[in-house]
Amino acid sequence: MGNTALIEGENKVDAVETPIEAVQTALQNASELTPETRQQYAERLLVYALESRDPAASALVAQLMDSDPVVDKALETQLYNDVQHQPDAVYAFIRAHLVDLCNECWLERLKIAAAAALQVAITDAAPTTSVDWLTLIGREPAKYELGDILHSGLLAAQSRAYHEPELARVLITLAAKRDSAVLETLLNDKDFMAALPNNVGMVLRDFEGDPLALLQNRGLELFMVGMSRAAQACASGLFTPAAIAGIWELFVGGQPVASLPPQYQADNIIQIWLENGVKCLNIEALESLAIQILTSRRDDLFLQLLHQENGAKVILPRLIFILERSHRTIEDAMNLIGRIVTAGDMLPQEAAATYIQMLNGLEWQKETLPLIQQLSRTLLKHPDLAVPSDVLWRMFGIGSERKDELVAKTAVKRLLGSLSTDDDAELIEALRRMATESQWSAPTHEYLIDWWRGFIRQQPVSRLSKLDKALDGKRGLEEARNVLQTLSSVRKMMSGHNMPEFAQAVHTTYTVLEALSDAFEAGTKRNVNFDPET
Repeated sequence: MGNTALIEGENKVDAVETPIEAVQTALQNASELTPETRQQYAERLLVYALESRDPAASALVAQLMDSDPVVDKALETQLYNDVQHQPDAVYAFIRAHLVDLCNECWLERLKIAAAAALQVAITDAAPTTSVDWLTLIGREPAKYELGDILHSGLLAAQSRAYHEPELARVLITLAAKRDSAVLETLLNDKDFMAALPNNVGMVLRDFEGDPLALLQNRGLELFMVGMSRAAQACASGLFTPAAIAGIWELFVGGQPVASLPPQYQADNIIQIWLENGVKCLNIEALESLAIQILTSRRDDLFLQLLHQENGAKVILPRLIFILERSHRTIEDAMNLIGRIVTAGDMLPQEAAATYIQMLNGLEWQKETLPLIQQLSRTLLKHPDLAVPSDVLWRMFGIGSERKDELVAKTAVKRLLGSLSTDDDAELIEALRRMATESQWSAPTHEYLIDWWRGFIRQQPVSRLSKLDKALDGKRGLEEARNVLQTLSSVRKMMSGHNMPEFAQAVHTTYTVLEALSDAFEAGTKRNVNFDPET
């Protein structure tokens, strides 16, 4: 009874002097209090809640405000008065209640508290306070609708950041994460950009520094801003293999960075490189980009990169390395090279040289047969291409071993065309090897013998005699020696005459013999005897 009398009979001065525990106890049953007492106690408890940050006291005051419009109006006025002097306490009080009940009324109060807190922090407080408040509001969930407050706060702090590098860093980071309009304003402010400290300033302003450290320490948004600005400026220093891999991963993932406008997205950076990458990127960066493209099987983009001015000149000498690092199959490599040739970015001679380089790198192993076949087709299609003889011999050996007529016959044709015919020993040895190893292929063997016939027909009798001696006892060249001896015999028969002359002589002989036959033909009316002396 004594407590009830005390509560019901006290005035405002008594409420201030009443122990806070008694106030809290009384407000637990607020309906039993008179309206005036309820309001006085609520005001008293709000003062305590703001000073102590006591969660229970704060929750009880907020409940009273939600349940009693009169109390709500009175305490709202009190909050707005207090926000000018202790904005952080008011903000914390309102913010705590929003976790339980997020409605328009409390959201509006939070905005007012946030705006007041930022104003005090930016204009009057120490630099660290400004940083703390901007960071706090920048991290609040979007449902609290503090975007406009943050926007105004960032702009209000812009000029102050000219002389406070840490504040400048916080502003640019928050703008990249939350406010693209402010981001553009800051990026276009030379004084602000000059104030950016350490690695942040080096990356965003000078296109130098460590982009991965920026990514790890300041977030994806600022990393992408730095990468995009460097790409647009045609600066390659930032584009390490790891940085390019990160940008490419975002590109193929197709998920844009939500807070950033299109010019700072991975799609835009890749497009810049596809148009000017050869000119703007250094060799290491260009190789890294090409490897990422081919690893993802985006051959169309690789061809686009290659088709830039000087693209083929810069990239093609590194094509083998790029293909190896992108782990593409031999078939993939052949198809890609074919497309490059068709597009006009690679000459047939360059394609053949690339195939040979790949084969040497793969040590001409068994699985390289499709590549050897492709080289053979290229040589057949372009007979004027120059190929080293050692490559042709390797082709012939593998073609014979694998019984691949395309490879073997192509190699034989090229070897015979480039064979030195002045050295008899070298000629016979080459002929022996080709003849013995091509027995399995009738077309290849026939081509070899036909070439031999044509060759020895052009040789003088003295050379034929030497070649005959060189062929003596050579296994596998019996047919070749038969051809040579036949030609020698025919030439001996013709006595140095050419075929038309020899034919004429044969014809003359035939005519004489025919005339003699007619003159001495038996069966005439008189016998005719023949006198050899006559």
